Amino acid sequence: MIAVDIEVDAKKAIARMANMSRRSENFIPVFIWARQQLEQANAQNFAANGLPSGKAWAPLDPQYGAWKATRFPGAPTMVRTGNLFRSLTNLRGAPSFIRREEAQFGTNVEYAKFHQSGTFKMPKRQIVFEPPLFAKRLAKNMGSYIVDGRF
Repeated sequence: MIAVDIEVDAKKAIARMANMSRRSENFIPVFIWARQQLEQANAQNFAANGLPSGKAWAPLDPQYGAWKATRFPGAPTMVRTGNLFRSLTNLRGAPSFIRREEAQFGTNVEYAKFHQSGTFKMPKRQIVFEPPLFAKRLAKNMGSYIVDGRF
């Protein structure tokens, strides 16, 4: 009989698989990256009057615009008190959260829903949105994080 004996040292492969398994149960580092990306996208959305969300925000009603200009000169279209802006550019606290296997980002500013959807007296101005290619970049980063521990 002729035989070939092959001996494999699988310690490194086994350790790598164990690390991949461990990382697949805790995505917090990737979710922190996602939060930072969304905060930046929201800030850019306000600075560019909604263009990053896909459609420029409708101008303010002339009467309201004139009132706002006298009390808040130079403030962007959707900024009066700054509450909504701060809420969306600092996604910490309710309703935003990060857990090991899930994350949620948004705002609980009461009037945000009226701007997001519009009303019969107010045009829709999308303030909460998913930036283009965000989901694809997030998935790529999650895969890199699981495999290599970095992204």
